Amino acid sequence: MSKAESTSRSGTDGLNVDFMRSLVKQYSELGLWTSALFWADAAAAAGSGTGTASGDDVWLLASAMLARGEYHRAAYAVTSRGLHKQHLLCLGVAMRAHLAAQEAATALALFEESDPALLEARSDQTHNRALAGVLVSQARALSSLERRDAASTALCSALRADCACVEALALLHRQTPLTHKQEIELLDSLPISSQLGAAEGALLRAAYRDRVYRHSTPPQDTNDPVSSSTEVVRARTAEAAASHARRLAASCDWAGALKALDAVDPWCAAPVRAACLVELKKSAELFAFAHTLVDAYPNSWTSWFAVGCYYYLIGKNELARRYLSKAKSLEPGAGCAWLAQGHSFAADNEHDQAMAAYFKASQLMAGSHLPPLYVGVECALLNNFTMCERFLLRAATLHSCTETGEEEGWDTIARVVKEPHVAHEAGAAAFAAGQPRAAKELWLAALQAAPEVRGESENMHPRWAATLDALGHSCRKLGQLTEALAWHERALALRPARAATYAARGLCLALLGRERDAADALHAALAKDPDDVVSLALLDAIVDRLDAALTEEEIPAFPFGPVEISLPPTPAAPGTPGAGTDHSDMSMSFELSMNND
Repeated sequence: MSKAESTSRSGTDGLNVDFMRSLVKQYSELGLWTSALFWADAAAAAGSGTGTASGDDVWLLASAMLARGEYHRAAYAVTSRGLHKQHLLCLGVAMRAHLAAQEAATALALFEESDPALLEARSDQTHNRALAGVLVSQARALSSLERRDAASTALCSALRADCACVEALALLHRQTPLTHKQEIELLDSLPISSQLGAAEGALLRAAYRDRVYRHSTPPQDTNDPVSSSTEVVRARTAEAAASHARRLAASCDWAGALKALDAVDPWCAAPVRAACLVELKKSAELFAFAHTLVDAYPNSWTSWFAVGCYYYLIGKNELARRYLSKAKSLEPGAGCAWLAQGHSFAADNEHDQAMAAYFKASQLMAGSHLPPLYVGVECALLNNFTMCERFLLRAATLHSCTETGEEEGWDTIARVVKEPHVAHEAGAAAFAAGQPRAAKELWLAALQAAPEVRGESENMHPRWAATLDALGHSCRKLGQLTEALAWHERALALRPARAATYAARGLCLALLGRERDAADALHAALAKDPDDVVSLALLDAIVDRLDAALTEEEIPAFPFGPVEISLPPTPAAPGTPGAGTDHSDMSMSFELSMNND
């Protein structure tokens, strides 16, 4: 590396300050922070003949200190000179230093002390990018102080100042209460076309749409379509693979989601991978994955989230909650950790604690339909069907991005629902509430909304057998016995080993007057599960009914003919001829004549 020979501005005693600054940047890129700190200190000392270092030199110095983990030194280097009030880069590094030291209130105080004119967007995009970084730090501080609405406003401002700041959108999804409709409105309002080129803008817009529509397939963007070459580049990125895996997981294609993540790297989208392993019940793989994460990233909340998911999978819910609490302490805005904790409480039938965890998740994931869905399920388990209906309607409207106004009721849910699991749970609650007709409509809506259902049982996943059985029960309640029998037979085609389906089929056959077929179905149910009390009770009732219906003519005759028995002769008295004969073999002889006529 040769010394610069151009007419560079020199500092004290002829030192080349520009050359020293270039050393700081090069050593920073190499990760040699001690070297970067040395030359940043020298450049700050030699940068001004008046003894006051420039803001850019102090920014390099504080950045090197921050990278070395010297948080308070980095903040003091800025605040002692008052540069956080007049230099945007210095304000950003000082706020990041206090955030790293877990001093969110102090970081927010520095932001409030700065010049308001410094925090306005300008035509200079370099300034706007620095402003976006400061606003992201402000949002982190506000989120740590549980001021999530203000954090959401700061992140929206950061995106409008610099639409290429992907971190701002990622924090919006993870930490702030923004509904799906608000996310779409924000995406449409971003000045992407004015800040980026056509190809780069199309690439960024496609990536943002993937994040906004993370639970469903994004619609085609006709205003800013992605060219074929840009689409090829985007398909190669890890971001596109992670978004594809999230959509697959949302549609319950857990194996496909894992395959998409494996194509990137073993650590991509760790929460999604952990959830997929839980659903597939791969405890050994989840244990290895969580162990690897803890070894590699012990200070990351995703590592301890994976550990908590493992203990939840193997049924140790107390340990699961312990590690999930550690994940929440590292990232208070991790809504999925609250969801998992709610699942662990629900598995222990602790419904109140489960609902409290789901309510907290709903605050952190305001745009997700999952927290109100699980709250509705817990309300149904507690027989509070009024609240269950409200929360399930909330889940349906969040997923479909529709407004129902003052309308309520199961029929409203059936009209707006587009998520099959919400429709299935709403149908189960409506059936338990004594509304079999509404339950049937909801379960039919669940089948229509299922992504892989095409109306034929060979194209359906076995998990929908429960919905088919439920449709059979609702039809039976409505007196539609033939249709109910057809639904149960379709469920058997998907999952032949389920005893409850055979029992339900036997009940339908009995109600149709086909007692002998019903008995055969119940025998098949008991062959699958000998302890099925429903099948035993039904079979006893059907057998009694069959016995009572038999007449004397229908009672089958004994299949054997009459038996003729010939007794041996009486033994002679003692002293008579033959009295000494051995009669030890006293067995009787039988002569059976089989009458076949």
